[in-house]
Amino acid sequence: MEFLGQSLSRLTDFSGRDPRRVFWPYVGLVMLVLMIVMGAGNMIAVSLLIPATPEQDFPDLSGLVLLMGAEIVAVVALLAAAIARRLHDTGRRAWWGLAPLPFLAFGLGGFYVVIRSLEAPPPGIQTLFFAMIFNNLLYLAALVLLVVLLAQSSQAGANRYGEPPKT
Repeated sequence: MEFLGQSLSRLTDFSGRDPRRVFWPYVGLVMLVLMIVMGAGNMIAVSLLIPATPEQDFPDLSGLVLLMGAEIVAVVALLAAAIARRLHDTGRRAWWGLAPLPFLAFGLGGFYVVIRSLEAPPPGIQTLFFAMIFNNLLYLAALVLLVVLLAQSSQAGANRYGEPPKT
């Protein structure tokens, strides 16, 4: 559990380096907590959104979309500094960690618009839908690129981000 204390104590520290043995267990724990929180939160939100009367055909899911957005922002906040330090350990700038974020933001915004328009779709909603599919493919490609960069070996010796972490 060394990784948890070390990563949490450096939650806002974007400088320095983190080896793989510290980074990946921390990411795994954050993702496990995310799955539990999202599962419970989304189940509660959906149960509250079930139509109360037969006259109400479709529930308003915008609250669920906002909840999912808040959960994603929390995960990004928990992982941002650790990703920066891990990229530094491979000799790369932390800016590489931002590659998936524009696609994630567009996807969340587009999803919100699509959900809000399910009852009465405006003209052109199909274009947004197909743009979101293309956006999701780009997001996945950026995410795969980031994972590959994060999985690479540590740079031997000192680099511009400091000395290698002690083993």
